[in-house]
Amino acid sequence: MNVFDYLPIKIIERTNNYYDHDDQQEEFLDKIIENETNTGFTYNQYSPLWRLIIIFSSNSNIFDIILTLNHAIGDGISGMAFFTTFIECLTEKSTLTFSLNDDRPMNELIPSRLPPFSSLLLKIIEKILLPKFLSQYFFPKTYWTGNIQIIGNDLSKTRLVSFKLSNQLLDLLHKKCQFEKTTIHTAILSSFLLSITEIMGKKNVELSCNTAVNTRRYCQPIESNKKMGVFVSGADSYHYIPYRNNLIDLFWPLARQIKEQINKEIEHSVLPLIQSLKFISNWNQFLIDQRKSLPNGYQHTVDISNILGWSFHSNDPSWNIIHGGFTQSANTVGSLFTLSVVTVNDILKVYISFHEHSIENIEQVNFIKDRMKQILIDAIYL
Repeated sequence: MNVFDYLPIKIIERTNNYYDHDDQQEEFLDKIIENETNTGFTYNQYSPLWRLIIIFSSNSNIFDIILTLNHAIGDGISGMAFFTTFIECLTEKSTLTFSLNDDRPMNELIPSRLPPFSSLLLKIIEKILLPKFLSQYFFPKTYWTGNIQIIGNDLSKTRLVSFKLSNQLLDLLHKKCQFEKTTIHTAILSSFLLSITEIMGKKNVELSCNTAVNTRRYCQPIESNKKMGVFVSGADSYHYIPYRNNLIDLFWPLARQIKEQINKEIEHSVLPLIQSLKFISNWNQFLIDQRKSLPNGYQHTVDISNILGWSFHSNDPSWNIIHGGFTQSANTVGSLFTLSVVTVNDILKVYISFHEHSIENIEQVNFIKDRMKQILIDAIYL
C-alpha cells in the first residue's frame, strides 16, 4: 500500500495497436480526453481537484499520461509544473529539466505602455454604467456564433478534435511568420477563421476572436514568466472576411490584421477592463447581463489560449517525453469555439473544443480541423 492507492489515478490498456495509423491514435486519445472534459469533480475535503489517467499498450513501451485539473486550480503554466513534478516522482531521482521560452508566439503582441485614463472610463461606461439596450446600440456585435440557435442556458456536452504540426513544419512556419512580420499565434487564428469561412458557402462572414493575454509584465514589480500562476485577460479582434475563390490569398494579411488589433485592444481595452472590475458589485448579475446582450449567448466566435513552447529533456537515456497538448471544456459563458495550443519539444498541438448543441453537423468541425492544418502548410509556401 502506498500513497498512489489513495489518489485519483486510473490505468487504461489500449484496445488498439499503438503502432496503428497516427490518426487512429489521435482519435483514441481525443475520445478519452473528451470524456474527461465532461466529467466533473467531487467537492469535499478528501478528494483533490485533479485526476490522472495512464494509458499503456502491451506491445509498446510508450505511455500516454492525461492530467485533468479543475479550472479552480488550473492554468497552463501551473499545470505544466504539476505534470513535471509527477514525472519526477516516477523516477528514482530527479532527472527531468524543462524550460519555458520567453513568449515566443506572443512576445510581439504586448505593448510596453499603460493605457490612458480615457480608455478606463469608456470601459466602465460600456460594461457597467450604460443600460443594456443602449450598450447594444453603441457597441453592436454581429459576428457568427454557430448555426443552431441556443435556447436557455442548459449545459451541453463538450466535443473536441485535434491536430499537430511536426517540428519541421513548425520551424518553417516560424521562419515564415518572422518574414511576414507576424506570429505563429496569429497564423493559427488566421487559418481557423479562413476554415470557418469555407464552410459558410459563398458569402461574406463576420467573425470575432478573443486572445488570452499574459498580464504579468504589468504587475509592479514585473512578474517573471517562470513564476507559477498566471493572471490572464483577453484581447478582442473582429474580422470581416469577403468571400473569394482563393481564400488562402487572405492568410497573411489577416494574420497581420489580427496582430495589429490585439496590440490596440491590449492598450485600450484589456488593462482598462481589468481595472474596471473592482467597480462590479454583483458578479452573478453582471455575467447574466453580459451574456443576454451577446449574439446567441456567446462572447466570440473563438477563444484561443496559447501556453507557449515547452522543452523537456531527461538525463536518463531510458525514457523521454515525446510531445504533449492541453485542452479545456467548452466555456459556458465564453465563445463558440475554444482553441487550446501548446508546443512541447517543438511539436505544436492544437485542440478545438465546442458545445455539442451549437453545431448542426459535427463533421463540419472535422473539416475545419483538416483545413486549418492544410492552410497552415500552404501558407508556408506562399
